[in-house]
Amino acid sequence: MTAVFDALRTGPQTEIDIALLDPDERMVVRRIRIDGSVGSTPNVPVGRFTGVFYVVGDERRAAERFVEENRDALSDLDFSSRNPISTSVDRDLYDWILHALGERELEVHETVVIERRDDVIWCLGRRTFEETPMRRYSVGGSGSAKIEDVDLAELYDSFDGPLTESTLAAEPSVSGDTRVVLDAFRQSPAFDCRPTTVDGELAIEPVDAGSDRSGT
Repeated sequence: MTAVFDALRTGPQTEIDIALLDPDERMVVRRIRIDGSVGSTPNVPVGRFTGVFYVVGDERRAAERFVEENRDALSDLDFSSRNPISTSVDRDLYDWILHALGERELEVHETVVIERRDDVIWCLGRRTFEETPMRRYSVGGSGSAKIEDVDLAELYDSFDGPLTESTLAAEPSVSGDTRVVLDAFRQSPAFDCRPTTVDGELAIEPVDAGSDRSGT
């Protein structure tokens, strides 16, 4: 193992000589590099962004380092539309950059991802989140659910007894695949509940009404 690769394994780096890596090591090293002009902001030239090298699988720490190095330039971007970051990096990296910036909060579990924004919460199946990023924010199919005007803790506390697919579907604030919402409650440590069924429907049942349900 080269010293350069050993340094990358300890954490993402802004300056390395990639020529010093062995061929096998180069195959698993990536760089966050902002280029192109799509979505560019006039007062934020692409050259202002410091690149970050990282080992495949270390995307979250790479995003955190990228934000740390480029916070001033990033503060001038509009993340509600296409921008130089969204058009230059893979979707998974972009998600973690938004998370590190505080634009969105990701809570990743074994089979579900909870994504919190200022105005909405998305509950997304893990496969939907990772494998179909361009279609994840749609409530027309399976694997995605949208919750508006209420946070998860308030939604959870609004029910007494078991919470089923159909009771969630009847909630005006919930749209999409309600099974993913049930899975979010089941996997988030903020909610003390267990899976069950009610009249053939998937459901969850609270275990301890006094548990911490802050959802944050």
